[in-house]
Amino acid sequence: MTVARAITRAWTDDAYKAKLLSDPRAALNEVGVAVSDKITPRVVEDTAEIRHFVLPKPPPQAGDQDLDQLMEGLWMPTGPGGGNCTAYTLHCGGCDTKPGGCR
Repeated sequence: MTVARAITRAWTDDAYKAKLLSDPRAALNEVGVAVSDKITPRVVEDTAEIRHFVLPKPPPQAGDQDLDQLMEGLWMPTGPGGGNCTAYTLHCGGCDTKPGGCR
């Protein structure tokens, strides 16, 4: 299973959502997502008014590269229409199905 299974289940099952927020490791394991004991999973919920921005762990030798080199190596998820979902989420709250625009 994937994390997507946990997300969609949380959208439709209030008890599972509560468990995912309070005990992410157990909730993810419940849908078949193994979480290493070496990491601490944290789940937060976006709302209409609040968007979370996750600052990823920097790559090795990040300090040795200029900003353009670092930006080229960033993985940015894309929305269904091919747009940059991260930018849309920060701007308007979601990805559009059309490339290049918010809902």
